[in-house]
Amino acid sequence: MRALARSGRRGGTREGDPVSTDAELGEVLVRDGLMSQAQLKTALEFQKSLGGDLRAIVVKLGYVKDSVIAGLVAQEESVSTSAEITPDMIDLEAGRALPRAVLEKHQVVPLKSDGGALVLAMADPNDLRAIEEIQFLANRAVEPAVAPKAAIRKALNQLPELLRHQEQKAQKSSIPAEKLKALKDLSVERLLRAYVVLQIEKGHLTVDELLTRAQKL
Repeated sequence: MRALARSGRRGGTREGDPVSTDAELGEVLVRDGLMSQAQLKTALEFQKSLGGDLRAIVVKLGYVKDSVIAGLVAQEESVSTSAEITPDMIDLEAGRALPRAVLEKHQVVPLKSDGGALVLAMADPNDLRAIEEIQFLANRAVEPAVAPKAAIRKALNQLPELLRHQEQKAQKSSIPAEKLKALKDLSVERLLRAYVVLQIEKGHLTVDELLTRAQKL
Protein backbone atom coordinates (compact mmCIF):
# COMPACT_ATOMS: atom_id res chain seq x y z
CA MET A 1 0.00 0.00 0.00
CA ARG A 2 2.93 2.34 -0.57
CA ALA A 3 0.80 4.54 -2.84
CA LEU A 4 -1.30 5.51 0.17
CA ALA A 5 1.51 7.84 1.14
CA ARG A 6 1.38 9.55 -2.22
CA SER A 7 -2.26 9.97 -3.12
CA GLY A 8 -4.96 12.25 -1.77
CA ARG A 9 -2.91 13.48 1.18
CA ARG A 10 -4.35 16.33 3.19
CA GLY A 11 -1.75 17.07 5.83
CA GLY A 12 0.27 14.64 7.97
CA THR A 13 3.23 12.88 6.44
CA ARG A 14 4.71 14.82 3.59
CA GLU A 15 4.70 13.42 0.08
CA GLY A 16 7.66 11.15 -0.53
CA ASP A 17 8.51 10.63 3.15
CA PRO A 18 9.53 7.05 3.92
CA VAL A 19 6.74 5.62 6.08
CA SER A 20 5.72 2.07 6.83
CA THR A 21 2.66 0.42 5.31
CA ASP A 22 0.92 0.37 8.70
CA ALA A 23 1.71 4.03 9.28
CA GLU A 24 0.19 4.91 5.91
CA LEU A 25 -2.92 2.86 6.59
CA GLY A 26 -3.40 4.35 10.05
CA GLU A 27 -2.96 7.88 8.74
CA VAL A 28 -5.54 7.40 5.97
CA LEU A 29 -8.08 5.82 8.33
CA VAL A 30 -7.79 8.76 10.70
CA ARG A 31 -7.69 11.26 7.85
CA ASP A 32 -10.95 9.97 6.42
CA GLY A 33 -12.67 9.92 9.80
CA LEU A 34 -12.96 6.15 9.93
CA MET A 35 -10.98 5.93 13.14
CA SER A 36 -9.91 8.36 15.86
CA GLN A 37 -6.35 9.11 16.91
CA ALA A 38 -7.11 7.44 20.25
CA GLN A 39 -8.26 4.28 18.49
CA LEU A 40 -5.18 4.28 16.28
CA LYS A 41 -2.98 4.64 19.36
CA THR A 42 -4.73 1.68 21.01
CA ALA A 43 -4.35 -0.44 17.86
CA LEU A 44 -0.65 0.40 17.61
CA GLU A 45 -0.16 -0.53 21.26
CA PHE A 46 -1.83 -3.87 20.60
CA GLN A 47 0.45 -4.36 17.62
CA LYS A 48 3.54 -3.46 19.64
CA SER A 49 2.60 -5.97 22.35
CA LEU A 50 1.27 -8.82 20.23
CA GLY A 51 2.71 -8.19 16.78
CA GLY A 52 0.76 -8.83 13.61
CA ASP A 53 -0.83 -6.77 10.88
CA LEU A 54 -2.38 -3.42 11.83
CA ARG A 55 -5.25 -3.96 9.42
CA ALA A 56 -6.19 -7.25 11.12
CA ILE A 57 -5.91 -5.64 14.58
CA VAL A 58 -8.14 -2.71 13.61
CA VAL A 59 -10.76 -5.14 12.27
CA LYS A 60 -10.60 -7.39 15.34
CA LEU A 61 -11.00 -4.42 17.66
CA GLY A 62 -14.16 -3.51 15.74
CA TYR A 63 -12.96 -0.05 14.75
CA VAL A 64 -13.33 -0.51 10.97
CA LYS A 65 -14.78 -3.34 8.87
CA ASP A 66 -12.35 -5.11 6.57
CA SER A 67 -14.65 -4.48 3.60
CA VAL A 68 -14.45 -0.73 4.32
CA ILE A 69 -10.65 -0.88 4.42
CA ALA A 70 -10.63 -2.82 1.14
CA GLY A 71 -12.76 -0.13 -0.50
CA LEU A 72 -10.51 2.58 0.88
CA VAL A 73 -7.37 0.87 -0.38
CA ALA A 74 -8.95 0.41 -3.82
CA GLN A 75 -9.91 4.09 -3.96
CA GLU A 76 -6.45 5.24 -2.92
CA GLU A 77 -4.79 2.89 -5.39
CA SER A 78 -7.28 3.57 -8.21
CA VAL A 79 -7.98 -0.13 -8.70
CA SER A 80 -11.23 -2.07 -8.79
CA THR A 81 -12.76 -3.49 -5.63
CA SER A 82 -15.27 -6.14 -4.69
CA ALA A 83 -16.98 -6.52 -1.31
CA GLU A 84 -17.51 -10.21 -1.99
CA ILE A 85 -16.32 -12.88 -4.41
CA THR A 86 -19.11 -15.03 -5.78
CA PRO A 87 -18.38 -18.38 -7.50
CA ASP A 88 -19.31 -17.00 -10.92
CA MET A 89 -16.61 -14.32 -10.55
CA ILE A 90 -13.75 -16.82 -10.13
CA ASP A 91 -11.58 -17.71 -13.13
CA LEU A 92 -11.63 -21.51 -12.76
CA GLU A 93 -9.21 -22.12 -15.62
CA ALA A 94 -6.61 -19.92 -13.95
CA GLY A 95 -7.52 -21.43 -10.59
CA ARG A 96 -6.76 -24.89 -11.97
CA ALA A 97 -3.53 -23.82 -13.68
CA LEU A 98 -2.04 -21.93 -10.75
CA PRO A 99 -0.67 -24.00 -7.84
CA ARG A 100 -3.05 -24.01 -4.89
CA ALA A 101 -0.10 -23.54 -2.54
CA VAL A 102 0.81 -20.26 -4.26
CA LEU A 103 -2.75 -18.93 -4.04
CA GLU A 104 -2.89 -19.87 -0.37
CA LYS A 105 0.53 -18.40 0.37
CA HIS A 106 -0.33 -15.01 -1.07
CA GLN A 107 -4.07 -15.17 -0.25
CA VAL A 108 -5.14 -14.25 -3.78
CA VAL A 109 -7.93 -15.42 -6.09
CA PRO A 110 -7.98 -15.18 -9.92
CA LEU A 111 -11.10 -13.48 -11.27
CA LYS A 112 -12.72 -13.56 -14.70
CA SER A 113 -11.82 -10.74 -17.05
CA ASP A 114 -12.72 -9.62 -20.55
CA GLY A 115 -9.20 -8.36 -21.17
CA GLY A 116 -5.88 -10.13 -21.59
CA ALA A 117 -4.66 -9.41 -18.08
CA LEU A 118 -5.37 -11.79 -15.21
CA VAL A 119 -7.43 -10.01 -12.57
CA LEU A 120 -6.24 -10.97 -9.12
CA ALA A 121 -8.33 -10.38 -6.01
CA MET A 122 -5.97 -9.44 -3.19
CA ALA A 123 -6.05 -7.52 0.06
CA ASP A 124 -2.95 -5.47 -0.77
CA PRO A 125 -2.65 -4.35 -4.43
CA ASN A 126 0.99 -3.41 -3.80
CA ASP A 127 2.08 -6.93 -2.87
CA LEU A 128 4.68 -7.04 -5.64
CA ARG A 129 5.99 -10.44 -4.59
CA ALA A 130 2.57 -12.00 -5.14
CA ILE A 131 1.99 -10.15 -8.42
CA GLU A 132 5.39 -11.09 -9.85
CA GLU A 133 5.08 -14.77 -8.91
CA ILE A 134 1.57 -15.06 -10.36
CA GLN A 135 2.65 -13.24 -13.53
CA PHE A 136 5.54 -15.67 -13.96
CA LEU A 137 3.42 -18.77 -13.38
CA ALA A 138 0.48 -17.62 -15.52
CA ASN A 139 2.65 -15.96 -18.18
CA ARG A 140 0.14 -13.11 -18.21
CA ALA A 141 0.03 -9.55 -16.98
CA VAL A 142 -1.70 -9.22 -13.61
CA GLU A 143 -4.25 -6.54 -12.75
CA PRO A 144 -4.90 -6.30 -8.98
CA ALA A 145 -8.41 -5.95 -7.58
CA VAL A 146 -8.88 -5.27 -3.88
CA ALA A 147 -11.13 -7.54 -1.82
CA PRO A 148 -11.59 -8.12 1.92
CA LYS A 149 -9.43 -10.86 3.40
CA ALA A 150 -12.51 -12.75 4.58
CA ALA A 151 -13.92 -12.79 1.03
CA ILE A 152 -10.61 -14.07 -0.33
CA ARG A 153 -10.38 -16.85 2.26
CA LYS A 154 -13.97 -17.89 1.55
CA ALA A 155 -13.30 -18.04 -2.20
CA LEU A 156 -10.13 -20.09 -1.68
CA ASN A 157 -12.09 -22.55 0.46
CA GLN A 158 -14.74 -22.85 -2.26
CA LEU A 159 -12.25 -23.27 -5.11
CA PRO A 160 -11.59 -27.06 -4.81
CA GLU A 161 -15.31 -27.88 -4.87
CA LEU A 162 -15.90 -25.50 -7.79
CA LEU A 163 -13.09 -27.17 -9.74
CA ARG A 164 -14.49 -30.64 -9.01
CA HIS A 165 -17.95 -29.55 -10.13
CA GLN A 166 -16.54 -28.10 -13.35
CA GLU A 167 -14.64 -31.33 -14.06
CA GLN A 168 -17.72 -33.48 -13.44
CA LYS A 169 -19.79 -31.22 -15.68
CA ALA A 170 -17.18 -31.48 -18.44
CA GLN A 171 -17.10 -35.28 -18.18
CA LYS A 172 -20.88 -35.47 -18.29
CA SER A 173 -21.12 -33.20 -21.29
CA SER A 174 -18.60 -35.36 -23.18
CA ILE A 175 -21.09 -38.28 -23.25
CA PRO A 176 -23.30 -38.16 -26.39
CA ALA A 177 -26.92 -37.41 -25.60
CA GLU A 178 -28.25 -40.69 -27.02
CA LYS A 179 -25.81 -42.76 -24.96
CA LEU A 180 -26.57 -40.76 -21.83
CA LYS A 181 -30.29 -41.45 -22.38
CA ALA A 182 -29.60 -45.15 -22.86
CA LEU A 183 -27.71 -45.27 -19.55
CA LYS A 184 -30.55 -43.52 -17.74
CA ASP A 185 -33.07 -46.02 -19.17
CA LEU A 186 -31.19 -48.99 -17.68
CA SER A 187 -31.77 -50.08 -14.09
CA VAL A 188 -29.01 -49.59 -11.53
CA GLU A 189 -28.85 -53.36 -10.94
CA ARG A 190 -28.27 -54.09 -14.61
CA LEU A 191 -25.61 -51.39 -14.87
CA LEU A 192 -23.80 -52.78 -11.83
CA ARG A 193 -23.81 -56.32 -13.28
CA ALA A 194 -22.47 -55.00 -16.57
CA TYR A 195 -19.77 -53.00 -14.74
CA VAL A 196 -18.59 -56.06 -12.76
CA VAL A 197 -18.45 -58.25 -15.87
CA LEU A 198 -16.51 -55.55 -17.72
CA GLN A 199 -13.97 -55.24 -14.88
CA ILE A 200 -13.43 -59.03 -14.91
CA GLU A 201 -13.04 -59.10 -18.70
CA LYS A 202 -10.46 -56.30 -18.55
CA GLY A 203 -8.50 -58.10 -15.86
CA HIS A 204 -9.09 -55.43 -13.23
CA LEU A 205 -11.01 -57.88 -11.06
CA THR A 206 -10.96 -61.67 -10.68
CA VAL A 207 -13.92 -63.92 -9.95
CA ASP A 208 -12.21 -65.13 -6.75
CA GLU A 209 -11.78 -61.53 -5.55
CA LEU A 210 -15.42 -60.81 -6.32
CA LEU A 211 -16.65 -63.90 -4.47
CA THR A 212 -14.42 -63.21 -1.47
CA ARG A 213 -15.62 -59.65 -1.22
CA ALA A 214 -19.27 -60.70 -1.64
CA GLN A 215 -18.95 -63.26 1.21
CA LYS A 216 -17.57 -60.57 3.53
CA LEU A 217 -20.49 -58.21 2.91
